[in-house]
Amino acid sequence: MKQILYAIVAAAVALGIASCAKSATQPEQNATLCVDSLMTEAPALLGDTVTVEGLCSHLCSHGGRKAFLAGTDTTVILRCEATAEMGGAFGPDCTGKTIEVRGIVRENRINEEQIAQMEKMYAAADTATKTHEACATDKKAQGQDSIDTFEARMADYRAKIAARSEAEGKNYLSFYYLEAISYSIPDKK
Repeated sequence: MKQILYAIVAAAVALGIASCAKSATQPEQNATLCVDSLMTEAPALLGDTVTVEGLCSHLCSHGGRKAFLAGTDTTVILRCEATAEMGGAFGPDCTGKTIEVRGIVRENRINEEQIAQMEKMYAAADTATKTHEACATDKKAQGQDSIDTFEARMADYRAKIAARSEAEGKNYLSFYYLEAISYSIPDKK
């Protein structure tokens, strides 16, 4: 009798560990993630289609092609890029509301080569283009919201790349975003 009890307990423990391990590495197929969870799990979810819920703190002023979802403390920001599949833009009614976005997790890597390319493009740009600084919310999504100049942003990228290279052996920065397939504004009652 004790052996059967031990076998049942062992099976339950093994099943519990297996289900925790699975959920820690990959969310359920239809589970909706919060922004914080997605950003924490993003490296393991690259290329996966997920649904994320968050407060739409900002829409891109260039036709709503980008929606920015805030995490629980608003320092974590997820950029969601509209695709032709979803009509090419987020509706203006999204701003200030909790929305659900279904999309593919993507990574934008910035390394020294990209920085040099950005600097070359900046040097070749006319004065009007140079005065058009990056979107404040886009800068916030990259942890650069307090940086005011192009040169300072490039220096910040380089410093962060050096720190990551030292700590992790990776000579690039990773910025995760969602290639949006669809979105909805849930009816919260």
